[in-house]
Amino acid sequence: MNNQENFFDSKMIANFLIALALLFSAVYYYNYSEEIEREINVVIVDSLKDVNNSLAEQDTARR
Repeated sequence: MNNQENFFDSKMIANFLIALALLFSAVYYYNYSEEIEREINVVIVDSLKDVNNSLAEQDTARR
C-alpha cells in the first residue's frame, strides 16, 4: 500500500467546489436577502391571486 496519498483527489476537489458554491450562495443571499424576499412574496401573492381568480371563474361557470 502506498503511504503517500494524493492530497487533491477527485472527491476532495468536488467537495471543495461544493463548499465554495455554498459559501458563494450564502454571501449572495446575505447581500440580496431583502430583494429576494420581496420577489418571493410577489410570486407567492400573484400565484394566490391566480388561484383565487381561477376558483371564482369555476364557481361562476357552475351557476
